[in-house]
Amino acid sequence: DQEEAISLLREALELRPAPHPDRSSSLNNIALALWTPVKKYGRREDLEEGISLHREALELQPAPHPGRSISLNNLAAALSTRSEQSGRQEDLEEAISLHREALELRPTLHLSRSTSLHHLANALSTSFKQYGRQEDLEEAISLRREVLELRPTLHLS
Repeated sequence: DQEEAISLLREALELRPAPHPDRSSSLNNIALALWTPVKKYGRREDLEEGISLHREALELQPAPHPGRSISLNNLAAALSTRSEQSGRQEDLEEAISLHREALELRPTLHLSRSTSLHHLANALSTSFKQYGRQEDLEEAISLRREVLELRPTLHLS
């Protein structure tokens, strides 16, 4: 049950007061549990709390923290969801900015670079669909090409 899982995650967070090194992980876990079902059920207050928790987790992971890129992508995804629901352009713009920062933290040979490229391309595609900015579409296409170029290198079979 989702509510029980969230309750247990909150208990785990209480066991990790600041400055516990794993507090940011607990914050991210609760945030993801809260807002991920929002797409299905649309509980705005859960999304808002999830965004707040993602922001707190990000504050605990200044660059060059190894988990920063994950927190950046998590917050960006939550903001994208809120933008989809509310139409708030500033949420989508912030999501794009956060995805760009995450990508900067994942150099060319980083195993998760293709994921960051994909997320940024999706956000730019959404921006093109909503606001018609041709440069967003062109950048999204370029990023998807880079993803394809990385796949053979990263996915050895």
